[in-house]
Amino acid sequence: MSYPLFDKDEHWHKPEQAFLTDDHRTILRFAVEALMSGKGAVLVTLVEIRGGAARPLGAQMVVREDGRYCGFVSGGCVEAAAAFEALEMMGSGRDREIRYGEGSPWFDIVLPCGGGITLTLHKLRSAQPLLAVLNRLEQRKPVGLRYDPQAQSLVCLPTQTRTGWNLNGFEV
Repeated sequence: MSYPLFDKDEHWHKPEQAFLTDDHRTILRFAVEALMSGKGAVLVTLVEIRGGAARPLGAQMVVREDGRYCGFVSGGCVEAAAAFEALEMMGSGRDREIRYGEGSPWFDIVLPCGGGITLTLHKLRSAQPLLAVLNRLEQRKPVGLRYDPQAQSLVCLPTQTRTGWNLNGFEV
């Protein structure tokens, strides 16, 4: 049986930053490229801020199954830990939520700002919603992305939304 951080040939994938960016389009393209080449990917989204935080609500990063990631959900202090969690959950296929800083189960991961953040980790199952968002952005049309944790799904919204929880989904 393979441990989730190992591929089918038992090669370990250490989380490694692919490149520095917080550009939404670049992050989504990074995910689409992975999915289109048959690789798994996880979309990590900042869905709650407790106290101060370096990034705004809705900040995102993508982690590919080879361990490479891009994007930011903090000031750089939790991205590698979040990528590690994403690689672990990729094997299970079940989305999850993790907390860092204040309210976290990990005493050794402290945010410099003294606050806390909650992230959702969504295993991407289709490139379609991301392609739809990228298409609308290229056409300079309003667009949003809705994550439903119960259904473990993403949907492209044809209108720009206010970032945050709306009913049972998170919109950005």
